[in-house]
Amino acid sequence: MKRHTLQPPNLTTAKQLTLVLPAVTIGGLVFLSLIVNGFRVNPSTQAGRISLIFGAAGLLYMIFISIWGIPLLRKQPFFSWSLAIVSGLGVGVVDLFQPELMPGIPLPLSITIVVILALLAGRWPTYLFALMVIIANVLIYIFAFTGQTEMFILEAVLIPAFAIVITETIIGLRNTLLVEMTRLQTLNRVARSLASSLEMHQVVSLVSSAIQNAFAADTYYVGMLQGESLHMELFFDDGEFFPATDIEIKGTLAGRVVESRQSLLIRNLVAERQKRDLPFKIVGRQRVSSSWMGTPLKMNGYIAGIIGVASYQKEVFDEGDLELLENIAQQAALALDNAGHHAEVETRSQQDSLTGVLNHNAFLTRLERQAREAVGSKKPLALIMLDIDHFKLYNDQFGHLTGDEVLTNLCQVIRRHVKKADLVGRWGGEEFVISLPNANGPQAFHVAERIRTTVENLAIKDRVGQLIPAPTVSQGIALLVDETMDFIQLVDLADQRLYVAKDHGGNGIEPSLFALEENLQQPEIQDTEV
Repeated sequence: MKRHTLQPPNLTTAKQLTLVLPAVTIGGLVFLSLIVNGFRVNPSTQAGRISLIFGAAGLLYMIFISIWGIPLLRKQPFFSWSLAIVSGLGVGVVDLFQPELMPGIPLPLSITIVVILALLAGRWPTYLFALMVIIANVLIYIFAFTGQTEMFILEAVLIPAFAIVITETIIGLRNTLLVEMTRLQTLNRVARSLASSLEMHQVVSLVSSAIQNAFAADTYYVGMLQGESLHMELFFDDGEFFPATDIEIKGTLAGRVVESRQSLLIRNLVAERQKRDLPFKIVGRQRVSSSWMGTPLKMNGYIAGIIGVASYQKEVFDEGDLELLENIAQQAALALDNAGHHAEVETRSQQDSLTGVLNHNAFLTRLERQAREAVGSKKPLALIMLDIDHFKLYNDQFGHLTGDEVLTNLCQVIRRHVKKADLVGRWGGEEFVISLPNANGPQAFHVAERIRTTVENLAIKDRVGQLIPAPTVSQGIALLVDETMDFIQLVDLADQRLYVAKDHGGNGIEPSLFALEENLQQPEIQDTEV
């Protein structure tokens, strides 16, 4: 994967002027000294007039760069080449008339313009200017001033030397600044995006986008610790996202980061493995990374996970990249912590405060979704309505705290006998409801029967530690698709059958297993055209 392309810093005209102002000021002083020299020599003489003309022209040039040149460079990038050519020709003419001007004037003038071009135009227009100055110097030496050997050698050596040193220094500083600006922009963008993210998958997606934009990464992952394993919420390798997976952290670079609680940067992974026998495991593509860095996700002082980034090329990442990854991980950890708290609050808002099962509204919302999926796929869904027989007697005889104990014990029993995909909710009071996706009538009956027999054998004690009579439950079963296509009618039908079971004395299930099996064996009625 290619590293993000660095763009020129988005500096305003005023800020760019601030950067070049010292060089423009020096250039202005050089040309002002020519004007002073013209008056000193005598404006009526040829030497005086030449000094005045060059001084005035140079001042206008510096004013042009300050007022119009910078905006033109921002709008028309090719203007930088025109500026370099005009500047080269100007210095060449100054060099040609050097005997009429102050000695050595082309050298400080050339250095000043090199600084201005390096800051505004970049490397190659600056080198074009230096080349033009050298060519002009050589031609003038050959055809006009063959006697000024020392000045020629001085300018021929110093101008290109100064041009290279100044240009490369400025370009290097600008690129370093650009890298830092890009990193800060990336971190700022990540921070702003993550600050408004309250879902785990959204946070992971934003981290993925940040890594792709910030690093030359061929593979990366976001993993959350689960005991001795690392659950990879996100895993990208060589252009492909892989499904979430669990890996044992023992014997891995991730495990080393978790154990040390410190970030790790390995520039040449192959060489380091040979030197230090580093542990590693290959996940995803069967290719070995050549450079790797990872940093822990720290939440409230403990290690919650890790972000790992790798490349198939060596020497891809440096300390600056690791620092940026650490900052991204810090923001991601904060966002994940917030997402976890949000999910916890969201879950609690959907739960019954006493029993921990879904409350009435939350159950209805999820049941509607399950029913829609079942009808769309024409797969069965069974609903069980359940009520504790004579529950009021428990409250009246043993107190409400004991009644609460009965309710919580019942919900624990229900949870033991249903699958993770099933829904359990408190309908109201001592009445509960269970949704069983992909369950037919007999299967639902067996679940209800296991719940019934377990409940009637519960050992529950009152406030003084005395055993109380075990509760019993009545249950009604209704089937989506087989009996109705509407989830509201499904609830009504299960509720009606619950009260049929209670009218029969309680501690029962309606309909009977025989009825449900008979209904299951009936052939499906096909629509026919008449």
